[in-house]
Amino acid sequence: MKLASTRALLTAGALAAAALGFAGGAHAEPPLLNGTYTGSGGADEFLWTISSSCAPAACTATVSSNQGWVSPATFYGGSWHFVVTKPDGAICEDGRYAPAFISIDVDPVTLAGAVSSDSNYGCPGGHIDRTPFQLTKVG
Repeated sequence: MKLASTRALLTAGALAAAALGFAGGAHAEPPLLNGTYTGSGGADEFLWTISSSCAPAACTATVSSNQGWVSPATFYGGSWHFVVTKPDGAICEDGRYAPAFISIDVDPVTLAGAVSSDSNYGCPGGHIDRTPFQLTKVG
């Protein structure tokens, strides 16, 4: 009788361990952004074409804008993130050109996002501005 109980416990334990192993390996992929999106926020309206995918190592995307730039994006912390660089973003007081680095993040569920940039771009004396925007899928 004791042998049958031990076998039953071992079998139940093995089944539970197998079930946990299968459940532990499963993970949900983040919502992908694929298509054409329009948005507004701040002073500009814009049109982006986004193509995203996930591989076992990471989720990545390419964002193309009607304003002439293309940027790679990555997914982390629940949002898509990318940086747009404008080489001649500003002319500093000393006459040199400074690049503009504009950080953008987008929530793939709500399509709400924010643009962050230094008010003086690469010139001394700026402060970080963060402007919200809302995307709408149009294609």
